[in-house]
Amino acid sequence: MSKLKVIKKSNEFNKIFARGRSVADDRFVLIARKTGTDSIRFGFSVSKKVGKAVTRNKVKRLLKEVCRLDMQIFVPGYDYMIIARKGSADCEFNNIKARMARLVYRLRKKIL
Repeated sequence: MSKLKVIKKSNEFNKIFARGRSVADDRFVLIARKTGTDSIRFGFSVSKKVGKAVTRNKVKRLLKEVCRLDMQIFVPGYDYMIIARKGSADCEFNNIKARMARLVYRLRKKIL
């Protein structure tokens, strides 16, 4: 499997947040912004409202693994930012995977 390209700089997060298209459900927000390349990059944001550090890191690990395994559902040439909302710590892996698939499907309608 290929390694996930992760966005870590705050100015890149701000660009995606300011100029991206978004879809949301009650647990996650998915924002996409078109880039000039054919690569796919991901940014993850989990606030303190989700839980303590151990919980936030677990949510980030699960999100990264879902993105790594289901890379083919994401449209190339976009940067994606996934924001975890308050109840996301209660989700299991398969639930997160299904929610991300639905969000990507809805986002594809907006951007394509």
